[in-house]
Amino acid sequence: MGRVAIAYAAAAFILLQAGEIILPAFEAPAWGLRSLVLFVLLGFPVAVVLAWVYEITPGGIRRQEDIDPEALDRRRAESLMPRLAFLGLTLATAVAVGFWMIRWTVPEEAVDTLAPAGAPVGLSSGPIRSLAVLPLGDFSENPQDYFTAGMHEALIYQLSQIEALRVVSRTSAMRYAETTKTVPEIAAELGVEGIIEGSVLRAEDRVQITVQLIHGPTDRHIWSNTYERELEDIISLQREVARAIAEEIQAELSSDERTRLAMGPPVDPEAIDAYARGRYEQEKGTHEALEAAMQFFEIAVERDSSFAPAFTALAGTQILIAMGDSMEFEIPEIAVRAVERAVVLNPDDAETQAVVAAVHSQLAESEDSLVRERRIFAVHLDSLGPSREWLARHTEFGRQMEKLSLERAEVAMESLPPHLVIGFASRKAAAGDHSGAERILRELLDRHPEAIEAWEELEHVYTMRGDYAGAAGVRRERAVRTRAAEQEAAQLVELERAVAERGSAGYWEWRWEDLKAREALGEPISHVAYAEASVALGEYDEAIER
Repeated sequence: MGRVAIAYAAAAFILLQAGEIILPAFEAPAWGLRSLVLFVLLGFPVAVVLAWVYEITPGGIRRQEDIDPEALDRRRAESLMPRLAFLGLTLATAVAVGFWMIRWTVPEEAVDTLAPAGAPVGLSSGPIRSLAVLPLGDFSENPQDYFTAGMHEALIYQLSQIEALRVVSRTSAMRYAETTKTVPEIAAELGVEGIIEGSVLRAEDRVQITVQLIHGPTDRHIWSNTYERELEDIISLQREVARAIAEEIQAELSSDERTRLAMGPPVDPEAIDAYARGRYEQEKGTHEALEAAMQFFEIAVERDSSFAPAFTALAGTQILIAMGDSMEFEIPEIAVRAVERAVVLNPDDAETQAVVAAVHSQLAESEDSLVRERRIFAVHLDSLGPSREWLARHTEFGRQMEKLSLERAEVAMESLPPHLVIGFASRKAAAGDHSGAERILRELLDRHPEAIEAWEELEHVYTMRGDYAGAAGVRRERAVRTRAAEQEAAQLVELERAVAERGSAGYWEWRWEDLKAREALGEPISHVAYAEASVALGEYDEAIER
């Protein structure tokens, strides 16, 4: 019996080690490994009982009653105490492993205390209110980058429509397409509590999407599911996934949000495919890519005259092309007609509102009578939607138009005063062009090394792209070029040590303490910077107060 137990334990150890490596590679849910552990655990006493019933003899494996009774009595008498001791050890091991499984399944803090009311099951740290959707994998037999990118964008868009959630933009999420960073590292850099990972599988006119929700700080799988639909029902599929995620994290949905996430009408499959191809080209931003995107969007609206996103994208692309062709441009007639159709089909869509805001802004400068009539329609819608600043930061069209506007304004950058240049750099960074923002700020600092606001913005650009060692380097460069006092130079040593030891957490802890100390000395500080550091450290109430 002892030999059987030792052999079983060795085999179980190898099996569990293999499962821990293989199961995550196939994106198996968290319960898969737990089931394997439970199976191995339950099999152990069975193996011990079988070893007790059967005896291994020189003549092979035999039942106890088939062995000579006198010999069996002698063997039992000789081995009774060891057997009882081994049975006790088996029971103790089972209890210990069961307790370990409970500690493994439930977070440590939840063993002693209950989760807050309203928190998702198993989340003792409270409900998730911020998400990042990482780029989706494509498991199709013939991978299509444009289609997977479209699914990724659509999922982010649907989730971003939920007011109770803060969803990281696709531009920021795309930085982690080929990353080797861990989920906790990504969550810390993006300042989110939840991470969505997933994959897409397309086979002809059927689409399957698998998503899993991970608690960012602990890298713990919370939930996963797979959804499958016909391609014509892809809008309903995207909304269903977004609704399921919202329900899983127990985000409160308003009646309008529930209606928006309800099942949508079917869409022509060829229109969906053309729209996805157009969005893929549009994101490239070049004149040639925009021309190609416009052709795809025209195909999409021809195939399905009720597909609102295609009309919005067609109007937006026309505007971007017109902006790129001339410093003084007019909104093309086709763009006005397309956005009017999009408003009729889906007036609450943020992308549509962003295009309307652009049309309204440009038409307001025209004296044409027809334009003045259309201006009434534009003003009406513009007054109902979010601010133009929000639309410029949080919609794909808004970010693309903002980027193009900055490129046009950059022609006259050297003649502008420093505060306007810093503002342009800030807008460029917000649009995702961190390299462009850094270049503008460094050119400004070459002319005005004393511009402290420029140094602050340059450091902020580095933190936006997650380069905290680089941010500390900017602080060091600033101290050298502005001839900072020895006391500040000594503080920089602490900053560099904190970043080297604790990464982003070290940087924000130092930044928060530095701002607090300066404020205590009566120095003027930026409340926005203080709030940003507070958010990074999870001090949300203090951030809101600031």
